[in-house]
Amino acid sequence: MKICLILAKSNYKGKWLIGDGEKMPWRVPEDLKRFSELTRGNAVIMGSGTWRSIGSKPLKGRENVVLSRSDSEFEGAIKAKSLKEAFEICQSLGCKKAFVIGGAGPFFQALPFAQEAFVTEIAGKFSGSVFAPNLSASPYWRESERGGWKKSRARKQGYRFLKFIRRKTK
Repeated sequence: MKICLILAKSNYKGKWLIGDGEKMPWRVPEDLKRFSELTRGNAVIMGSGTWRSIGSKPLKGRENVVLSRSDSEFEGAIKAKSLKEAFEICQSLGCKKAFVIGGAGPFFQALPFAQEAFVTEIAGKFSGSVFAPNLSASPYWRESERGGWKKSRARKQGYRFLKFIRRKTK
């Protein structure tokens, strides 16, 4: 099973800003469409904050796994107490890919296991408090694809699609 990261980010003082609390500071429908196309038919793994941010409902056409050590239930999703357990659940379900979709904790925890990262870069200045690992600054990752800048139909926000792959290590 391939482990992937998928996220939208904006550059903020050398960091990758991905949110403000449990919400995203931008709205780019093209990013959501790409997210859906890439993750459909696979597993999505998320923290409980991300679960709440998507309306506490499972994403259709995907195996939904929520990371939580609490006694809470997540209707329509499978609860895992650790990332290792989430990966085991996805493997047992026969998933070919498991996408870690947020938030910051799951991204940082999944970093050593992930092989690919699908990133939407959002142009503009935003503020927020939630950050993902900056793969551009990591010696373990390299950018393998970079799309050109486009304007979103919503608010004319600039965006582009990037793909990173883990560097081969000896």
